[in-house]
Amino acid sequence: MTAEQDKKNAAFYYSVNMLRLLLRAKLLTEAEYRKIVKLSAEYYGCEKIVVDG
Repeated sequence: MTAEQDKKNAAFYYSVNMLRLLLRAKLLTEAEYRKIVKLSAEYYGCEKIVVDG
């Protein structure tokens, strides 16, 4: 794994945690949350996604 991919993984992790906060605050639906997580994973080039909602 390269330093660049490490940065992307960290950014993805951060974004998922921010999305979790929005989900818990009822500002996102579960469907919106999952869709955005999927889009973020594609953007950051994540191959494996293990996310707990």
